[in-house]
Amino acid sequence: MHKISWTLVVLLTLTLNGIAQSDVSKARWKSKEIVVDGNDREWTKPLNFYDDKSGLLFAICNDQHNVYFAFTVNDEMKMRKLMSAGWSIELSSKEKERKFNAMLTFPAVKLSGIGKRPGSEFEKKVPGNPFIDAYRLQIQSVAVKGFLTNQTEVNLNDKNGIDIAIGADSSRFIVYEIAISLKELMTGSSVQLDELITLNVSVNAMDRPTAGGDREVRAGRGGGGSRSEMSDLGGSMQGGGMGGGRSGGGRAGMSGGRGGMSRGGGGYSSGLFEKVSFKQKFTLTKE
Repeated sequence: MHKISWTLVVLLTLTLNGIAQSDVSKARWKSKEIVVDGNDREWTKPLNFYDDKSGLLFAICNDQHNVYFAFTVNDEMKMRKLMSAGWSIELSSKEKERKFNAMLTFPAVKLSGIGKRPGSEFEKKVPGNPFIDAYRLQIQSVAVKGFLTNQTEVNLNDKNGIDIAIGADSSRFIVYEIAISLKELMTGSSVQLDELITLNVSVNAMDRPTAGGDREVRAGRGGGGSRSEMSDLGGSMQGGGMGGGRSGGGRAGMSGGRGGMSRGGGGYSSGLFEKVSFKQKFTLTKE
């Protein structure tokens, strides 16, 4: 009886270890120069991680000195939630003598009053995405904490230990590019390029509107924030802007559930009022 019980324990332990290891991915080695300018043209496509609830597609790579991230979104409404509610990236490690816990927080930005609807004839005549343009004008810096240089704020395109740029891809979806010096996370002598790191991404919930605004949401005319902001957000539902041109590419990392912004019941609005977060473990890689 004891022998059977111990056998089951060993098998269960091996199974759980296998599941835990399968959730750990490996950063790609940076095979060519990455210019942190808000354009993901240097990144291998498709970006190899995808989270369904947030709509975020992303990739991770590193070289001897930095770890790099590229984030984009495959859905117009989820992109606007990202910008309107704010989001954060947390990097942590529990490895002995290489422990760290650092965070970057992108602020919420009001997108109301832009005055153009997605899919309108006026917008088609204007290059770029007006919402991304308005967003970039209002976000000049990102709050940071937990890095070895004790910075509390990083200006965009600063190129000093933590480099962040925001732009758009050819499909007019937002792109966040980030390069973080490994010396901002660990002392130089402790970097081995085999560190196990946990990436934790959180997208904030939008504020629920007033009773009148809620009726607009249910009618398919908006969701979250002020009524004017929800009108701007709701334009993507009326103008056929949902889904964009991306399918998510290789869904090698996160999968998430499908409860984010479904068409049933409250339409796309339900996911706007929920905080969404996910984790991805990865190891740095050597050339």
